[in-house]
Amino acid sequence: MKQLHFVFGLCLLLVACTSEQPAEEFAPIHEDHLIGLAKPIRMAYDTTTVYLEDFFGDLSKVESIMIEGDSLEIDASCGCVHITTSPPLPLGALTVNYASVEHHIPMIRSEKKAVHMVVELDEDATEVAIAGSINGWNPSATPLYPENGNWACDLVLDPGLYEYQVVVDGEWKLDEKNPLSKSNGMGGMNSYFVIGGESSKPHITALESTSSTIKFSVAEESTVHYWWEDTFVGSDELLVNDEVSFQIPAIAKQKERSVLRIWITNDEKVGNDLYIPLKKGEPITSTADLTRADTHAWTMYFLLVDRFADGNDANNKPVDDTSILPIANHFGGDFSGINEKVASGYFEDLGMNTIWVSPITRNAEGAWGLWDKGITSTFSGYHGYWPVSSTEIDPHFGTDSSFRKLIDDAHAKDMNLIVDYVANHVHQNHPVYQQHPDWATELYLPDGSLNTERWDEYRLTTWFDTFLPTLDLEREEVYEPMTDSAIYWFENYPIDGFRHDATKHIPEVFWRTLTQKAKQRVLAHEERPFFQIGETYGSPELISSYVSTGQLDAQFDFNLYDAMVDAFAKDETSFENLDRVLQESLHYYGSHHLMGNITGNQDRARFISYADGAVDFAEDAKLAGWTRDIDNQGKEGYEKLSLLHAFLMTIPGIPCVYYGDEIGMPGGNDPDNRRMMIFDNLSPEQQATRNGLAALARLRNERISLIYGDIQVLRCDSMLAFTRSYLNEKTLVVISKSAGGSIYPDWLGTELLSMNTEEGIETMDFNGNGYYIADISNQE
Repeated sequence: MKQLHFVFGLCLLLVACTSEQPAEEFAPIHEDHLIGLAKPIRMAYDTTTVYLEDFFGDLSKVESIMIEGDSLEIDASCGCVHITTSPPLPLGALTVNYASVEHHIPMIRSEKKAVHMVVELDEDATEVAIAGSINGWNPSATPLYPENGNWACDLVLDPGLYEYQVVVDGEWKLDEKNPLSKSNGMGGMNSYFVIGGESSKPHITALESTSSTIKFSVAEESTVHYWWEDTFVGSDELLVNDEVSFQIPAIAKQKERSVLRIWITNDEKVGNDLYIPLKKGEPITSTADLTRADTHAWTMYFLLVDRFADGNDANNKPVDDTSILPIANHFGGDFSGINEKVASGYFEDLGMNTIWVSPITRNAEGAWGLWDKGITSTFSGYHGYWPVSSTEIDPHFGTDSSFRKLIDDAHAKDMNLIVDYVANHVHQNHPVYQQHPDWATELYLPDGSLNTERWDEYRLTTWFDTFLPTLDLEREEVYEPMTDSAIYWFENYPIDGFRHDATKHIPEVFWRTLTQKAKQRVLAHEERPFFQIGETYGSPELISSYVSTGQLDAQFDFNLYDAMVDAFAKDETSFENLDRVLQESLHYYGSHHLMGNITGNQDRARFISYADGAVDFAEDAKLAGWTRDIDNQGKEGYEKLSLLHAFLMTIPGIPCVYYGDEIGMPGGNDPDNRRMMIFDNLSPEQQATRNGLAALARLRNERISLIYGDIQVLRCDSMLAFTRSYLNEKTLVVISKSAGGSIYPDWLGTELLSMNTEEGIETMDFNGNGYYIADISNQE
């Protein structure tokens, strides 16, 4: 084991032998040095860099750092630890002695493999590249080189399925020599390949608990590793089908709330883990003991302020410009309208306990941008994503006092409120750009072309439009004041966190600085919820690179959403691909991740309009929304939407309902998917869909296994069946798209849970196209 001792900027390298197990007796409870729970460090294929300030506020108090092996280096200039080789075991710990207290940060060894890829072409070519899920569909990231008459590249990839196309002299095409291809979910096809793992992942299942013990079982020879908070407690070597009772450390009784984590490994891989919240040292087994600070229990509702509810006519001031068509102008929604729905119990009745509001800072007035396909219109800044101030409330939405009242009234109903924040860019009229035009990235590339909407090729510098300068947030003189602007909202308003726009277009140093400021300026002095969730379209590897202890808590899982749309909207698609993507998410983000699982969002055509055929997968959904009236097409879309709701409310992660999806609101893409919300005169189908979603959300809020439970998929063809298990509670979920016949599996004799009655427990069976959820806690 290598140990580093250092003080401030001075580092001494010492080798020391330490025990594999920490001492059995814990020191007395100490003042927490980590704010929140340390997420596992997911190691890179080669060098892993750990930023100590992600975990500890004062690096002068770091007395030593230890890791198994001899691959640890300190870069005192940035407070970094560089780990240059993988640990000998799949799961290890970075041990940091901080202010004479040891902290053990879990480390998960990389499963990446070196891959040599060869592409055979029949035609001559000058330039060949690969674009696919390996590189965010960016061909410039993976050029191929000539090799023995073919084209080749060298990759480092995690096990999994990778879709791609070959780009030959600028032309995108399938890999004709590869017989493997699959639907891209939008009417086209992609080639694909699979990188397999040599061994399967082990699995641990919690069986039951007492006030002081956790009983669990394993199916194969394996090792289990115990963490209480950020302290490694020990490990056990187990045999096939072993059942073990683990004694919760007595010190846990000294803390009001803490967490026990148990990981399982075999010789090659890390399996799932158990995440067990404790209250005064005893396992929490009822959702009644959870608070709104328990983010795993969040059910989120996303609304566009301007399009949700109008509670104050005085601020209804659409832009007076005839070039803006009505759908692209202000509708009048405001804080007062949202607050009326809070007071009426709308969100409570729907089972939502967290509201995410679109950006609230002052936006540009006037007409901007242009849509000129089939119809012509400019746009107002009704949506909030064109800021001309980073710290001033947009008067279209209300005032300081009306916003504070919204937050306070939501909290009074035990609800959270998070704010959408735009950091990547500003409007050209923003004082930041007016006073510091050099703070923006270059609008023109060296070849003279516009650097706009180059989402992946120039990910960190591209502009969203010519009037929206992207800030160069890698520069300290830029990210310091801009993170101050963001943290202003958390310091001055009792909000519960942020949804961050355009996350992947912002460098990591911004997120680390923002999170450090939140911890040091606020969370070190008061205990309150603080949750940050980002928006990134891209590969799971890119998405997960922003989710860590020092950055964001989560991101929205758009890859899973795409798989949900493909599985639930299309009759011919089985659940096999959805299960694959679900497992991929668990691999990259963890068994108990906080990723946002969405019903839809403001940048996609409405799910129901794909599901009922009102919008075709192969067409331009934005053009469709501009050029024709899109409406619901009968009951089929509502039924498919209900299946998506059932899946969303029963899988790991935070379910997030886009306003209007609770009633099956139709629409093409932006701005047609941003119609004014409807509350009254609902059709029978709309009312039934909302009631069904509310029942599902209530069920999630009542069953702790749907919040913290381990997931095991039993079947994934025309029927999807899985269990969620947490201590003494086990839930079965079955979702079916097969026409005809009952979806009730004869091989499970079980009592069904209610989905549609106020009493709460009874069957919901759509006779072959539907779902049910069953309590199987007493089943073997």
